[in-house]
Amino acid sequence: MTIWDQTEKVLLIDDDPDIHDLVDFHLADRVGYLMGALNARAGGVLASQEKPDLILLDIRMPDEDGLSLCRKLQADVSTRDIPVIFLTGCDEPDQLVEAFEAGAVDYIRKPICRTELIARVGARLSAKNKLNHAREQARLDGLTGLGNRIALDECLAERVAEHQEESFPFSLAILDLDYFKTINDGYGHQMGDEIICAAVRAFVRMSRPYDRLFRFGGDEFVVVVPGGEPEDAEVVVSRMLDAVSGIRLPVQDGQVSVTCSGGLISQSERSPSLSAKALLERADKALYEAKRTGRNRLVIGSAD
Repeated sequence: MTIWDQTEKVLLIDDDPDIHDLVDFHLADRVGYLMGALNARAGGVLASQEKPDLILLDIRMPDEDGLSLCRKLQADVSTRDIPVIFLTGCDEPDQLVEAFEAGAVDYIRKPICRTELIARVGARLSAKNKLNHAREQARLDGLTGLGNRIALDECLAERVAEHQEESFPFSLAILDLDYFKTINDGYGHQMGDEIICAAVRAFVRMSRPYDRLFRFGGDEFVVVVPGGEPEDAEVVVSRMLDAVSGIRLPVQDGQVSVTCSGGLISQSERSPSLSAKALLERADKALYEAKRTGRNRLVIGSAD
């Protein structure tokens, strides 16, 4: 049984207004947003702008057939992951083979049967939701729930592109727990995990809604601070380090405390754009300096 969450966007591209009325009648109360286009050109524009969760595409239209449009959607990186179900009045095997070769995931025969429409659309949206969930889970760290290296790479790619194109400023800091290996070896991996989770709670408590936190690996974390001046990012990250220094966890012979060091690098409106790799390297160099000069401190690196 399909569970409709009524948040999905479905785009119908068909030159017959009666088909639009029919599909709207059967799906309007099941999907969140049903969009329509009467020709391939308008449909392609809507697909690019709205990024629907599913496209219902007429295989035969006067201006451009659905096969051609489907190939274009598959060739475009922004739309190639959108599943396409063809609407067709033809049962010829060659045409159906051509439809699947063009990138379709399914087809619905005309005249449209209500039961078939609901079943096939529901099944495809359910599969898309499961895929989206799996992709999201693949971007999360299992212990902390923070974004992992995959999510960090995606975030940095976006921030770097924004700085290159619009000079939009942002800052990046690598945070590393001090003497974590000693704690982990002395009290065991379970206590090590508890320390990591306590540090993450401290980071989250001191961050703002639009700051992004990631687990870089082991006891290393990255925080990306968008917008503002470098001094603003320094305040945010310093508060995180201060919060970690207040952590106390009970153990058999007393309690365990921990501190954190950080290396911060900023891309201001005036600074030259650096690659994600270069930013991480400079932040890591600043972190090394923080460790070398006594730990439990933040060192500011240079972007010049």
